[in-house]
Amino acid sequence: MRTHITRRSVIGASLAAAGTGALAACSGAGSDGHAGHGGSQNSGRGGNRSGAAEGFVSPDGKEVAAAEAERGKGPERKVRLTAAPVRLDLGGRTVRSWAYGDRLPGQEIRATAGDVLALTLANHLPEPTSLHWHGLALRNDMDGVPGLTQRSIAPGADFRYRFALSHPGTYWFHPHSGVQQDRGLYAPLIVEDPREPLAYDKEWVIVLDDWVDGVDGSTPDAVLDELRKGMSGGGGGGHEGHGMTGMMSRKEPEKTPAPGGPSRMMMGAASDLLGGDAGDVAYPHYLINGRTPDAPTSFRARPGDRIRLRIINAGGDTAFRVALGGHEMTVTHTDGFPVRPAKTDALLLGMGERY
Repeated sequence: MRTHITRRSVIGASLAAAGTGALAACSGAGSDGHAGHGGSQNSGRGGNRSGAAEGFVSPDGKEVAAAEAERGKGPERKVRLTAAPVRLDLGGRTVRSWAYGDRLPGQEIRATAGDVLALTLANHLPEPTSLHWHGLALRNDMDGVPGLTQRSIAPGADFRYRFALSHPGTYWFHPHSGVQQDRGLYAPLIVEDPREPLAYDKEWVIVLDDWVDGVDGSTPDAVLDELRKGMSGGGGGGHEGHGMTGMMSRKEPEKTPAPGGPSRMMMGAASDLLGGDAGDVAYPHYLINGRTPDAPTSFRARPGDRIRLRIINAGGDTAFRVALGGHEMTVTHTDGFPVRPAKTDALLLGMGERY
């Protein structure tokens, strides 16, 4: 597999105000997924308070129960995840990071549309966390955005996510706390179609990522702090800070060590393909299924096999252009949903996108 990598900024003018890291490409859960901000008032163990004010819908109300029943009545798919500090092998280079288990990406979850996912997340991290289900339409109190749809899961606590999977497709999950997703806290979620119309011999799940955590002392938090100071001159603001006096435009990061590792700020990067700004972070590694190009993941097939690729961009600041040398691809789905088939020799995936 050959990838041509370009960078694209997703920090934006809201960076200083939001302070939640580079990944800002989370797709909405649809009209039935983000209707209210009242959400769950759980304590970190999956409990909900009833008794919504008149005219409002509570997370455990009859309206939610009815919607869930329509979404799925299939078997319950039980999963238990533990988020914890780990050492990850990127392919000959080991780094300290956070992950679900001991692998990168985390073990994929696979279910069938109509199933009910019952996943318990145990938080063994030194800070609060949550799980956001990227691209899924689901009940509001399970959406996993702290301060919006649930309370954070405290260190040492756990939380049970339980919801029906209504739409087949390629999805993924990650935290929505700080820059945790820019570590190793992400994994694919594949919802299979019980009436699958496609015919293929093999299926490969491809997860793309840009990586900085644990490399030469770098952390996503330190990179975010550098970006915030550099873009705004120490105050608020966003990309307008690129032209400020004293900012040196450069293609490569400075190699001078700094707290949290060497400088990772990349200024002046441009891309005609991306319409101008090509990103703000100079990443030391780009990964396919958690591996560097020096020690890649291998897939095997026979000549003539038809392969279904599920490609996920889990990067925080990188748009990936993907091609398979000598092969034409047919796009059948984007962001989880079927489209009119289109043939192409390359794909461009923005942050959070799936093809």
